[in-house]
Parts: sequence; C-alpha cells; structure tokens
Amino acid sequence: MELDEFKGSLKNTDACQNCGACMSFCKWDAFEREHPGESGTPVICRECMVCFRICPRPQSRYAQNEEALFGASRTSELLGYYREALAVKAASPVEGIQDGGATTALLKFMLREGIIEAALLTARDGAWKPRPFVATTEAGVEEAAGSKYTSAPALSTLGPALERFHRLAFVGVPCQIAALRNLQQRNDAAYPADRVIIALGLFCAESFTYGQVGSHGVAQFVEAELGMRLPRVTRFDIKKNNLMVFEGERVEARPLAEIKHLSWPICHSCPDFTAEVSDLSIGAVGSKADENTVLVRSAVGQEVLQRAIQAGVLEARPIQNLGLVERLAQNKHDRRNGLSPEAVQFLTKRTIRGNFKKAGGA
Repeated sequence: MELDEFKGSLKNTDACQNCGACMSFCKWDAFEREHPGESGTPVICRECMVCFRICPRPQSRYAQNEEALFGASRTSELLGYYREALAVKAASPVEGIQDGGATTALLKFMLREGIIEAALLTARDGAWKPRPFVATTEAGVEEAAGSKYTSAPALSTLGPALERFHRLAFVGVPCQIAALRNLQQRNDAAYPADRVIIALGLFCAESFTYGQVGSHGVAQFVEAELGMRLPRVTRFDIKKNNLMVFEGERVEARPLAEIKHLSWPICHSCPDFTAEVSDLSIGAVGSKADENTVLVRSAVGQEVLQRAIQAGVLEARPIQNLGLVERLAQNKHDRRNGLSPEAVQFLTKRTIRGNFKKAGGA
C-alpha cells in the first residue's frame, strides 16, 4: 500500500495509534477539559514534549525495554523474550469472558489479594463502543470482560489513576504496552508510571475503527452490512481469519481480508503481535478453544501467575508448539515489510498530539 493511499485512508480516523498515553499528560487536553469551548495553544503543547518521548510509533525501543525489564535478550525474533508458554483457563469462568477467561480471573485474584488496588481496562457501552475504564472491584473487572476488537485510548486513564493509586495493573494491546514501557523507562518523578506493577498484553493482529452507524467503521459494518443491531450483539470473536459477530443464535462471519478497510491504517506498520514487552502476554490462538495462550515474560508476571494457579483460580498446562502464534506474528512482520519506504517513514514518525490537533484531527 502506497503513501497516498495511506493518507487517504486516514480521512475518518486518527493518524496516531490511539494508545492514549499522551492524553493522560497533555496540558493542551487538560486545558480544554477545564475550559469547555476554548482551545489551547501550541505553546501549551510544546512545553513538556512527553507525547513525543513516549510515543510507541517508532517501534525503536523494544531492545532497550526488553533488557531493562527482563535482563535478557529475546528468545524468539517473532515473539520476543519469554520464560515459558502455558495454556491457561479460569477454574470458575464467569459470563462474558473470552476463551479461557484467564485475564479476568487473574485481575480479580490480584484485587482480592491486595496485589493491586485498581486495573486500567477497556469496557464498552451498550452499542459495543469501547471506553477506557478503571476497575477497583471484581465486579468492575467482569464489566470489562471480553474482546471488543475496536480501538480505544486505554492509557488515557493512566494520569488520573497515578494520582489515586500506588499499585496498578494495565491491560492493553501491543502499542499501548510499548507506550507504557517508554514512559516507565523515563524514570521521571512527574510521571510515576512504575506504579503500574504488572502489564498484561493482549495478542493483536490489528484493531478496527468503531466509527458510527452511517460512517466508516465496525458500527456501520455490523448494522448496515450485516443487518444486526449492535445493542443485541452478544459477542465478537476472530477465528480462522474471520471476524465473527454473535446475536443470540445468529452468527455472521466475514473474512478479515474483506474488511481490512475497517482496520486502523497505522496497524499496518506494527510488527508486534504478542505484546512483547508485557509481563504476561495473553491470546486466544495456539491453545484449545476454552483456553488462553500465555507467554510468561517477567519475574513479576511469573510470580503472580503461579500464585493464582496455586490458589486454584487458574488451571495451566505447558504448550510445546507455538507454530500458529509464530505464523500470525510472521504475518505482521511481512505486512510491515511489504510497505513502501515512504509509507514506513510516514507511519513510524512519533506523533505530537498538539500538532495533530492543530491540523484539525482531534
């Protein structure tokens, strides 16, 4: 895909990866929240430059972050560093979970045991529009259960959460995990991101735009093209390269190749499928239908996971073959490598949020 085509596809979406990290600390955004109807100035934007310094788009600090986090070089060029691979599922699954429910069960366990005070998650409204959400209770964790497959600025709640809590968990897709790690590696007292003591990364091939009914995005696709009502949809899933939408007994599936126009164009520049700098990477491929594949990366991730297993909250078994996970990771590398040099240059420049807003994009 060439540069002009990429620029054209950005018409109805954000040019950044929408991780939300800069939104947590951007003074321009803070000004506009406190002064409705007024706009901040470029001077406000350029004062701190934290957005530039933590932006995950360049994908250039993975090796540095891996060494700092894990004290080791990567195990696999496709999957990054990991200690072990496990198939994990909740011992007592709850309604609304995806596949094995490992993420939901683990977060509830950490809250119950006081390991964390809150979790930064992505919930949704009645029409499946995703929204960043801070869960402080097990019921709150259950509210955010299940995959949405549409992008939300999950780290936009980080700044306020750091002011309230000292022990946080974060759940996000690869670019969001990368942004968090970039912020943590700054060791800046103004942004105490080390209070996020565990980061759970979700496998991600690409994220879709939500849009609105009548415009580009999943909302339009579901209601206009599939003829299904979003408030009645009970689940989304991706199986065998198909996006599946469930409405009661009715199931509609479309090949991902047919709906690639709904994905965020920026996703095409991302080579990270398994959230390589998370403490635990969690996905649905590579294990049974009622299990999650978990790549254990850090000492913290390993300790928390083992505690949950020993407490009977999770069940786990070793995975010997990660062939399918590796193939999907290779697909992301191939997609990135297939971009023209101009497209790569355009898509991997750091986003300065204020400049994007000045151009009328936010």
